Amino acid sequence: LLIHGERRAMPLIGILATLASLVITLIGFPAQILRNYRRKSCDGLAPSLIYSACVSYTLWGIYGWTKPDVFIIISQTSGGVLSFIVLFQLFHYRKKGA
Repeated sequence: LLIHGERRAMPLIGILATLASLVITLIGFPAQILRNYRRKSCDGLAPSLIYSACVSYTLWGIYGWTKPDVFIIISQTSGGVLSFIVLFQLFHYRKKGA
């Protein structure tokens, strides 16, 4: 993984990790958001999964912004925004009286 010595290894690993995270985030969450929107329901979606995703992405995003680490900022901030959209859907589409 070393391109021309150790100095370039971390940026390469950071780029690869960011790309992998973005693929997961930008494929998984949008598909779920669209599915929820079309059904006007979040049935079958575990609220604890979304709560934990919101907390995790938020904490990692804050860490990235305070570091500052562009790789963490890009991947975790986008995941945080999308996980909060799903969280909003959970509350918006919940059944009345439940």
